[in-house]
Amino acid sequence: MLEYVQKHIRDRDINLRLRDIALLLELTPPGKELVVCLMHYLAQEANSLDPEIFFRNLGRNTPRYKEEMMTIAEHWKLKGRNERDKEIARNMLAMGLDRATVSQVTGFGDAELDALADAGA
Repeated sequence: MLEYVQKHIRDRDINLRLRDIALLLELTPPGKELVVCLMHYLAQEANSLDPEIFFRNLGRNTPRYKEEMMTIAEHWKLKGRNERDKEIARNMLAMGLDRATVSQVTGFGDAELDALADAGA
């Protein structure tokens, strides 16, 4: 499984390998910890991958690991949402909106806004 993923991690679209990955997961069941680590590696390194969609589809095709795949998909969904919120806050600060408004809209506190303002500078 690891060899297959490493071989294809830089494919133009890893989604084309979804069926093979699901089959390998079912045929050679590694421990759940290894599967989770391998899936996080895929999410971080694979090209053309929408992690949320990929793991939801993989969960449908791997009953043994469905719960783990759905948990990983939810993690990546929240991570994407958080990154989007940070970008919105950076844009609002760059536009000169007052910090109280930015904080109210995004829910970020002073320390988080400071970090975002420093990163945007």
